[in-house]
Amino acid sequence: MPRFAYKAYAGDGRSRAGTIEAETRPRAVARLRSDGLQVYEIAEAAAGPAPFWRRDLFGRDRVNDAARIAFLREFGTLVGAGLTVDRALRLVERQAGPALKPVLADLLERVVAGASLSRAMAAHPQAFPRDMVDIVRAGEATGTLVDVVGSLTASIERRDAVRRHLSSAMIYPALLIAMAVGTVAMIVGVLVPALAPLFEGSGQAPPFAIRAAGWLGDTLAATWPFLLGGLALTVLGLARAWRMPAFAAARAQLALRLPLVREIVVGIECGRFCRVLGTLLAAEVPIPDAVAATRPLAGNRVFRRALDEAGRRLAEGGSLASGLSSLKPYAASTLNLIASGEQVNRLGSVLIHAAEMHETETRQRIDRLLALLTPLVTVAIGGLIGGLIISVMGAILSVGQLTQ
Repeated sequence: MPRFAYKAYAGDGRSRAGTIEAETRPRAVARLRSDGLQVYEIAEAAAGPAPFWRRDLFGRDRVNDAARIAFLREFGTLVGAGLTVDRALRLVERQAGPALKPVLADLLERVVAGASLSRAMAAHPQAFPRDMVDIVRAGEATGTLVDVVGSLTASIERRDAVRRHLSSAMIYPALLIAMAVGTVAMIVGVLVPALAPLFEGSGQAPPFAIRAAGWLGDTLAATWPFLLGGLALTVLGLARAWRMPAFAAARAQLALRLPLVREIVVGIECGRFCRVLGTLLAAEVPIPDAVAATRPLAGNRVFRRALDEAGRRLAEGGSLASGLSSLKPYAASTLNLIASGEQVNRLGSVLIHAAEMHETETRQRIDRLLALLTPLVTVAIGGLIGGLIISVMGAILSVGQLTQ
């Protein structure tokens, strides 16, 4: 039976929140009203994550940025051409992918029933984050939905481009490392055992590299079940610890202390929150709401805490720049831009300019890091494999000389 999350006013005027099971949304509302509650918000509760064996390994069952971009681009074009929201949703839903299709079908049902687009999107937080919902709500309130959807599409495209650039940059080093591991495994598992009988009959001790490779192969052959079990437990332990607050805090601090990684992390985080916050402010979303919507998107815990503090300072009447003062050791120039934007009352455009600056600098830093990392990895792998091959060839030649 479906479960619905609700917010309602009780008889004493206090707000209450909870969940209720019912066949349909109207029946859930009726049951709550019979309990003396006045419902002002109700939506189907998000289902928990599916078991790993039922998930699509390629992520086709999840709504990602590419799906959001395709939806926003098509929807904005149709609404800009004069179609109503429900007709545009109906057309986009027909061509949507398997992950987004049921979400758009529910959006269409809610809009036809009288809900606004932003309210319908808010019922699917996994598909539409809060910043998207707030931007669409602001566009509906100001009558600029087409313009807002266009700016939102551009914002997500720029954010997705930085992420894709980082992922693409790591493909070549990862491929080199995988090939090196495969080559070493072939030498240790196939070539070295084939040479062992030659030394047993010659009376000569094999070279150190051959002995080490043989010992490694024998150890792996004898203990591989225990090693595999230990590796699985380690991966599970790290996956569990990854979500723990203490581990996340330590990971965030470490990322901001590593010399080469720090600049990339700061650039990605600053570019992300400047892009989202600037887009929200350009859509005339109030700054406290914009900061609250930006906060969950911060990937680094240090930046998330800074946005929390900024929200508190804004609630007390302070400025955004003073609220983000804890980021000064990492992003002093960005804070100066934010302070200047607040002084001239152009914070939205200044934040978007800062986002473009950080995104460009981040791509350049990634390219420089890759230019440094690729030859280092190539030389290290070449030295390792070359040393093993030279040791093996030397051993073969020495055995050949003894047999003459």
